[in-house]
Amino acid sequence: MSMRKNHVFKTARLSRLWLFVVIAALLALAGFRGTNLSARTTSAELDAAMQDQAATSQASPCKGILAQPDTLKKTLPEVPKYQKTYVLVLGGSAKDKITSATSPEIQNLSVEINDDPESAAIASDLHIANVQRVKASDQSPVQPVVDLGAGKTDAAIVWAPLAGAALSDLGLEDKISLYSVDRPGPAPAPYTEASTGNANPCAASVSDDLDSFGVLPGELLVPVHMRDLLNTPTPTFSMKGAERGQQVFQQNCARCHGQYAVWDRALAPVNLLISIRRFQFIGFKYIVMNGRAQKGMPPLRGTVSEDQIALIYQYLVARSKHELAAGNSAPVASK
Repeated sequence: MSMRKNHVFKTARLSRLWLFVVIAALLALAGFRGTNLSARTTSAELDAAMQDQAATSQASPCKGILAQPDTLKKTLPEVPKYQKTYVLVLGGSAKDKITSATSPEIQNLSVEINDDPESAAIASDLHIANVQRVKASDQSPVQPVVDLGAGKTDAAIVWAPLAGAALSDLGLEDKISLYSVDRPGPAPAPYTEASTGNANPCAASVSDDLDSFGVLPGELLVPVHMRDLLNTPTPTFSMKGAERGQQVFQQNCARCHGQYAVWDRALAPVNLLISIRRFQFIGFKYIVMNGRAQKGMPPLRGTVSEDQIALIYQYLVARSKHELAAGNSAPVASK
């Protein structure tokens, strides 16, 4: 009798156990499905958010700038490095056949330019026979690039910052190629305002785009001769100029010469605060622009402007005379 009771008890316990397992499995399955649905919903929302973020991040800070002539005139003088650079812009089949601005095949292209002296002189230097000039206006500042994108011409010659703004605004980055022209020239008349030095997202974007195409500053392609600097005036020293020069120095020179021109044996083999006393401005400017290949110094022409070189000079003069302390824009008290 007891054996039968044990058997019944065991059978009931097994039945309850199986029932528990089945219920647990059903609950787990329901939970899994619910979690999976939740995961799918969360994933869809995340994908949508990421797409929105990507669309926002990809929106060019220069979008629509060609239709804002006043903004364009204030923005392009702020583009670093390329103020004296013109580019050959190639489209269609020409961009796949021609690999430099000096290729002989350029002479046979249909090239459109804005009707300005620099573009015309460059076209003449390149011996281009088929040149079409168009008049630039506030309503159509980059007609040569527009016509190139439409397939009406083979190439265009354009001031580099203007070309960069056009590429960003018109979305032509994948349809063209750019090459520096080794004839530095001034900016076209509407864009000759002096740089304010203020941060400008569109100007930075234009510079980045030109960098990505491998465009070199026009000045970098042509060494500066000392005779070209003979009439360069020495900048009038001011403490304000020296203080501004500190920031320019830190951005462009500190990597090799120390953050505050404090000489370090591990850096460039020259103590600027001593050598600057021997330099006249003309010699200092010549070295900055051409570099010193034998000492590992690269040329900075095109990287820093002539106005910036003058500011760096004033900064170093002030530091060498102990009129400006390292890391401090305030003048050092005289003893």
